[in-house]
Amino acid sequence: MRALRSSPFLRLIIFLNSAQQHKKFLKSTTTSKVESPLHFQPSKMKPSTLTTFLVSTALTQAQYFTLISVRSASPIHFGQITASGERLYINRNTASYCPTQVGDACPAGNITTFAGGSGSLAMGVIVPGGQQVYIDPVCGAVGYTQAHSAAMPQGAIAGGWNVSLGDPYGYLSRDGGLVACPAADEEGGYQVFGQVEGVVLSEECLGFTAFAINATGPGAWQYT
Repeated sequence: MRALRSSPFLRLIIFLNSAQQHKKFLKSTTTSKVESPLHFQPSKMKPSTLTTFLVSTALTQAQYFTLISVRSASPIHFGQITASGERLYINRNTASYCPTQVGDACPAGNITTFAGGSGSLAMGVIVPGGQQVYIDPVCGAVGYTQAHSAAMPQGAIAGGWNVSLGDPYGYLSRDGGLVACPAADEEGGYQVFGQVEGVVLSEECLGFTAFAINATGPGAWQYT
């Protein structure tokens, strides 16, 4: 719930500062042969310049949000949906990674954010190529791809997502709905699943509504 307590004014200042840096960067690097920052050649950039480009591009190309599980009178009511082990959980610590060469340019990495929600859904990350969210067709678990790889289980369901953002919150939904089931590993808690035809989930699973809370940018370089 740390994301909900952060100051809207502070988030606005951070966002405006990032946008100003992005504008200055584009002005200093654009030539008559370059019409878009997507035409830049990363191999010819200094590491610090490349990092600034990736961060600012990520900020301007997607709408980011966090997710809260809502089910009254249950253990998952107002729970934070988090990324860990390439799966989604409720109220588990976020697992993320930042390359040493990126350093302070990385987001804190302790909050899980998402992007998209119009058909497909992605993790809110900076890493080139992103990380796609999908439903495992065998067990129904909601997972996300490893950084630098688009590999998913055969038959994975990547579509069917829809987000409607509002103030102070909106909703994320998907075909069939979302449920939280007791996690099978030692950490306990609840794991997020999608209801998939042919997959029978435990009677202990709880259906829930996913509230979408606006975020100012990516939550991590990449989630692990």
